[in-house]
Amino acid sequence: MRLILYVVRRLLILIPTLLGVTIITFTLSHAFGPNLAIAVYCTPKLGTCSIDNPLLQPIVQQFHLRDPVPVQYFYYMRGLLSGDWGYTTSAIKGGMPVTQAISIFFPQTVELAIAATAFATLIGVPTGTVSALRKDKLPDHATRIFALVGYSIPFFWLALLLQILAIALMPGWEITGGYSPSSISPSTEPWAFVDLGGTYQLFSQPTHFLVVDAALHGSWAVFLDALKHLILPTATLTIGILGVILRMVRSGMVDSMNQDYVRTAWSKGLPDWVVTRTHIRRNALLPAATVIGLLFAGLLGGVVLVEDVFAWPGIGYWATQAVLGFDAGGIMGTTLIFALFLVLINLAADVMYAYLDPRISL
Repeated sequence: MRLILYVVRRLLILIPTLLGVTIITFTLSHAFGPNLAIAVYCTPKLGTCSIDNPLLQPIVQQFHLRDPVPVQYFYYMRGLLSGDWGYTTSAIKGGMPVTQAISIFFPQTVELAIAATAFATLIGVPTGTVSALRKDKLPDHATRIFALVGYSIPFFWLALLLQILAIALMPGWEITGGYSPSSISPSTEPWAFVDLGGTYQLFSQPTHFLVVDAALHGSWAVFLDALKHLILPTATLTIGILGVILRMVRSGMVDSMNQDYVRTAWSKGLPDWVVTRTHIRRNALLPAATVIGLLFAGLLGGVVLVEDVFAWPGIGYWATQAVLGFDAGGIMGTTLIFALFLVLINLAADVMYAYLDPRISL
């Protein structure tokens, strides 16, 4: 019951947080007058994105862009809730609605973030455990140095370094894109693309993760090709967040090892592996679980430079193109979706932490 009340309280706090996010995005879109605001909803077919353009008057009336700012915010919110997030001209040639672009590009970013978080967790938890159990010895010093170096290296520089190493050590290795056009095309693998008026965009079915969908369809050549493209960007993000997970697990375990209940367990003669797994690491993973959730949320919004370096067809790459192309709709859409997912995953991390440690919900 207490956990349910805790979740309800967190949900109530979520409402003003999300409203704050929409206020920020609204302010950004209206900061330089109605011409910037209308550019969010302007399509290339309508000509110049000006509030005086006769073709754009239905949009001006729909969002009340000549009315006071509070009235505009009301209709801006109504448009967001109804799925009208504007129009982007940088997603594909000819443009598309922002919501459609999000549905196409965001799964690619989620795939990258899930892969990096999973590998960082699988490596970081046991490595952090060894580091804590061998405190102030060679394994501990080595892991701490690796964690510090990995955390301090900028993502984009590490991405370029891995590309150079791949070219030097593995000639012919694919270092950009999400797939090789020579191994997959709309004519041979129609399940992997969506037709956007003559332009084909990667949008595999049914999970929208190309590696998973290729395995489900039995297209093993596509599976291997997609896996090869996934390795370098995943390695870049994994190295970047591995240090944080490793340090959190180590510090949590060192703190737990000094608790009275651990000393009692050792004094009873319990095997070391029982004390480590049941009494030390289980409690040490509580703060690490929250950090892992926040790192995953941060990856969703922080892979912009990595996706740009690897030309990975995700929302970060689209956001970069939107900024370079002065695409107001794309910029506002990516900003809003990054903020929304950061808030929602933060909520999920808090709920998971309260579930693992009931004292939090008291």
